[in-house]
Amino acid sequence: MRRKKTLTAPQPISEILSAGLKKRNIPLNLEEHFILQLWPKAVGSKIAYQTRPDRLHAGTLFVRTTSSVWVQQLHFMKDEILDKMNQLAGKNAVKNIHFTVGYRPSKPDDETSDASKKKAALKAQDRKMIEEATEKVLDPELASIIRRVMEKEIIRRRATETKRGR
Repeated sequence: MRRKKTLTAPQPISEILSAGLKKRNIPLNLEEHFILQLWPKAVGSKIAYQTRPDRLHAGTLFVRTTSSVWVQQLHFMKDEILDKMNQLAGKNAVKNIHFTVGYRPSKPDDETSDASKKKAALKAQDRKMIEEATEKVLDPELASIIRRVMEKEIIRRRATETKRGR
């Protein structure tokens, strides 16, 4: 005998998107997102490759590095980086920077192969569905985020279906 599904109350789309974006480490706060995007410009490509800004909380920018050596080196450069970040932001948004170990950069070869896998995994009907779902979103940045989330979800579902042998 088939079990009846219990109906749950509808959830607001903001809660669903918030949970999905948070799970994938995509910042929800637009100001935080803006500040995090400034990191590579403030520190340069060599340091940006060895680090990743994690989040901005109460004026403190949390940055993950590849090693304790980078934590030490960046600690000596903290004042310069703070000045550059605030200069690029146009305001005193970052008051402190906290460096920790815990970032592993991806290899450039992996990034290109991942991009080609994503393009191959999405079918024309998937792209059409994603465009139809996001065409009425007025904010281009939000539309871009929703598009990426939908693409990743479709790819993830296809990968699990392939593993199960469907």
